[in-house]
Parts: sequence; C-alpha cells; structure tokens
Amino acid sequence: MNEVTTALKALSEEIRIRLLLLLMKDEACVCELMATFDMAQSKLSHHLIALRDAGFIKDEKRGKWNYYSIDTKSLDSMRKNLLGSLSSWLSDDSIIEKDRATLEKVKDRMQICC
Repeated sequence: MNEVTTALKALSEEIRIRLLLLLMKDEACVCELMATFDMAQSKLSHHLIALRDAGFIKDEKRGKWNYYSIDTKSLDSMRKNLLGSLSSWLSDDSIIEKDRATLEKVKDRMQICC
C-alpha cells in the first residue's frame, strides 16, 4: 500500500506529470528543464526529487549538471502501468505537445551549455 500511495502522491501535481511525460521521450538536464518550464532551479529540483524518491526517474551527474531520465531498469509494473496510462491519456494534450516543442527548441539553443 505504501508504494502505491507514494507513487500517487508524486503524481499529484501537474508539473510532475508534465516532467515525466517529457522525460519519457528523452533525458534532460536541469538547465534545459528550467528553461522549458521557466522555473527556478530550487522549485524544479523539489519536483524532480519527489519523482526520483517515488522511483520514477533517476539522475546522473555530468560535470556540473544533473541529467534526469525515466528509470526504466528499476521501474516496477505498477509504475510502468501508471506511466503508460498517463502517456495514453495525455497523448494528444496541447500542453504536453507544447512542452515537448519547447524542450526541443531549448535543447537546440543550449547545446553548448550542457
């Protein structure tokens, strides 16, 4: 029961769902996510830590930047099902499409940064 409630609590905020759906397509560093969501590093890190602690994502330090991605090797069936459902439910959502387009532009613009 604790695993389920922890996972659902991590998904209880829109920004965390948006982050997960972005990271399902590609890894991203903190600076790219900050620019995509126009969010301060401290606030963004709070959400990323919640997702990491709930077992959805992993982080990897490269130089001075942390890169985040879906933790596909460690995901249990419940988390895989939750991510699959979110992806299916929101596959044509305009906010998610905008997030993906924005991240793509940010990655093109910030190639030297990260």
